[in-house]
Amino acid sequence: MRYVVIFHANLNYAYLTENRYEFVIRRAYEMVLDTMRACFPDMKFVFEASGYTVEQIALKTPDVLKKLKGAIDRGQCEFMGSPYAHPMLPNFPEEDGIWSIRFANEAYQTYLGVRPKSFWNPECGWRDYLPRQVLESGYINLIGDFEAYSRSCGSNGKPLRPEIYAEEHSEAAAFYNFGFRYDLPGTEKTIHFPFSRIYGIEQEKLRIFLRSDRIAQFGVRYFMGMEGYSLDQYLALIKKYSAQPEGEPEGALIIFADDAEYIGTNGWFRLKYQNKPDDVFEATPESRQNLIDLIAAVRQMGEFITFDQACTTLPALSDELTFDNDSAWHGAKASTWADTPMARLLRPWQDLIRTRLNDPHSGLDESIRTLARFHLTNSYNSDGQWPPTLPEAPHIVHPFNYEYCFDNLLKAEMLVGGINRKDLQTQPLKALEEILTPQQSLILEKAETLIISGSRAEKSKATQAKALIRKSQDFSSIHAGDKILYPSEYRVRAEALVEARRLVNGVLIEKM
Repeated sequence: MRYVVIFHANLNYAYLTENRYEFVIRRAYEMVLDTMRACFPDMKFVFEASGYTVEQIALKTPDVLKKLKGAIDRGQCEFMGSPYAHPMLPNFPEEDGIWSIRFANEAYQTYLGVRPKSFWNPECGWRDYLPRQVLESGYINLIGDFEAYSRSCGSNGKPLRPEIYAEEHSEAAAFYNFGFRYDLPGTEKTIHFPFSRIYGIEQEKLRIFLRSDRIAQFGVRYFMGMEGYSLDQYLALIKKYSAQPEGEPEGALIIFADDAEYIGTNGWFRLKYQNKPDDVFEATPESRQNLIDLIAAVRQMGEFITFDQACTTLPALSDELTFDNDSAWHGAKASTWADTPMARLLRPWQDLIRTRLNDPHSGLDESIRTLARFHLTNSYNSDGQWPPTLPEAPHIVHPFNYEYCFDNLLKAEMLVGGINRKDLQTQPLKALEEILTPQQSLILEKAETLIISGSRAEKSKATQAKALIRKSQDFSSIHAGDKILYPSEYRVRAEALVEARRLVNGVLIEKM
């Protein structure tokens, strides 16, 4: 068996603020590049980054950009592309996605001097036009998600994998669905070989190779030191899924294809799994040794190859591949990203600007039109509208990430000459209440309890917390007729909530 490792770098990450960019670049991206060169100079690996991420690396740490270019130039690293600002491609028009990929390709050419062959599709979200977007943008290889495939129906409307579909398919718009109820055999060929028969695409034009959360998510938890996810257990899992029947040609297996930020920092892990929303993107000193131990052990099992090699040198499967529209990785729906309060607030504004852009009589200069498209598609950044605020998981959107989307959208509006905001059917007040109220209520409840039964210090802090929450609930500065939510209005309230949450020593946000 041959092996593939993909480091997915994304500085447009939820809760990652610009003042922490250099820290993450150096602790995660540079550490990976240095470790691979120093310890495994002959081993192939894949590094993927959005156009925005590459541009920020160039601006903030040009020496790290030089190291990335060096790894690519000497043939050790395959660079993998993705859209410029990490949008969820299924949630926006086909043409807009092509523009976002085009802007990323321009950044790669400018800063790296490369035109990638392989494409990372954010969150593995799917719509039937996605393969066309990838091909039109010059790519020939695409990553896909095994769980999304195995829980989907084919062009005939019947489950592609009925034995898995019966156990794991769900219509619920879940945040995550890691319920691997089907015991997948280690000889599963669809995670060992690429597909070349893609529904709706001429055969051999595009190849798709599948990652699996069964393996990749274990890798994330291994790097985070989560109990029950040791190196020995990780290797046992890799060995299980390296099995091949006698007589079958040698295949490949993706052993890691997830956020590079989890190798060097804790990324979003503490928030997601330990209810610590303020403990994000902190250093994890053990990461380098964890990476060395993993790669050294797997290298004893087989050769490491690039994603392009896995797609183009391995024999393709004869099965036809498609995915359900609206599917995504982690068992989620692509539309979950489009149905957060912030997404619903921004979408009508984006639609009006797009209409203005596409008006042949607008009189816009082509260069201005292109720049407006750049900012419009940047406003689609998924993490600027993420996570969804759910009753069982009352997260809030980070002000910095929302501001990125807002500022790009405002620039796009300016460039197209403005729109009539009276046409917007948006309710900023309602969005604010949807996002903030659930956590505000939890904090108030805990503050009231501490005021009654806490220590003197706890009572004092709880009283402060209660006052902050009451101030954050005051929306009097926002006029009822306002159609957009200014980032400053959101930030002061979100930051008051965060400080109040700290004062009561946190609240339970999500049960995992």
